[in-house]
Amino acid sequence: MRAIIWSLLLVSAAVGLALLMRVNHGNVAIFWPPYRLDVSVNLALVVLVAGFAALHLLLVALANALDLPARVREYRERRLRDAAVVALRESVLALYEGRFGRAERLAQQARDDERLAGPAALLAARAAHRMREFERRDRWLALAETDRGTLHAGLMSGAELALEEQDAARAINGIERLHSRGMRHIHALRVALRAYEQAGDWPRVLRVLRQLEKRDVLHPAAIRGLRVRACRALIGLRGDDVEGVRAFWQELRAEERELPEVVEAAALAFARAGDTAFARRLLEGALAAGFSARLLHAHAGLTELPALERLQQAERWREQHGDDPDITLALGRLCTAESLWGKAADYLGRSQAARDDRAVRLALAELAERTGRADEAARHYRAAALWRPPAE
Repeated sequence: MRAIIWSLLLVSAAVGLALLMRVNHGNVAIFWPPYRLDVSVNLALVVLVAGFAALHLLLVALANALDLPARVREYRERRLRDAAVVALRESVLALYEGRFGRAERLAQQARDDERLAGPAALLAARAAHRMREFERRDRWLALAETDRGTLHAGLMSGAELALEEQDAARAINGIERLHSRGMRHIHALRVALRAYEQAGDWPRVLRVLRQLEKRDVLHPAAIRGLRVRACRALIGLRGDDVEGVRAFWQELRAEERELPEVVEAAALAFARAGDTAFARRLLEGALAAGFSARLLHAHAGLTELPALERLQQAERWREQHGDDPDITLALGRLCTAESLWGKAADYLGRSQAARDDRAVRLALAELAERTGRADEAARHYRAAALWRPPAE
């Protein structure tokens, strides 16, 4: 439609111009002494228009000729840039396909474009790492860190790859450099958590874990497992220093002091350090709040307490919870230690009837040995050695 309208306008203009020139009878006199040239106004107008058009075309051609080197250079740069983008794309695909050598070569080609040099170095570093070419990987990471746009990505990638190589010190160095630049986002904290865990830096593990817990980015089971490991390790580091254990116990949060594994470790540490009374209060208080087989056996194993007191406490728990297999097992062991053979056999028999596992068999073997029944003890030891947990 637009073309039709323009065609009509051009035709109308041509017709109008032709009619105007037809009624124009004027002349134009051009003097160039001693010459004189007389031409019609129409011819003069045509010559002027043609001259202007020719001059315009000449100037355009001259400008294009002068601009030709720049246009050729821009064309070449555009081709290189397009080739670099294609190489970077193919490098990403090759990396995820597992063709690491090809990915590294294509990333090298992509570095022909300065704007893609940093991302290409990161891809090449990961490809070299997968091929266990660690020297080349480190060179690529260094190149990525020289690019201001990929500095943080280079540090993060270096930390992640160092963790895969079990180089916790290097990973921590990269994480600390990131933190010094204000990079404390969720992924950086998760990488830091793995690095500190791998290095056995449990105070930092606990601190970072608490930060991540607030952001709800880890599965509760993972948080619990790491918290238990960190707390138990930190308790173990205090050794027999009762004041050190007590100070750390007070530093723990309420929910951390309620974990059975942590309570067990703290109670055993207090018992080793000589504060058996506090260890007993910890275990009995935790068991009053909620029954735990782990804490029950820890209480039964407090040899610093008289066996009779432990036996009486276990009997009270049996009255509360019934013939739980862990309670009867603990009672059987305590009765064996006190040479109460009949009661020991009764409790262990009840425990075996409810759950015939390795711990019960070992307790029965010990009872048989203590009562001079070597053949029966050997049979129980063999059963304990051959025992396998039931398939889920």
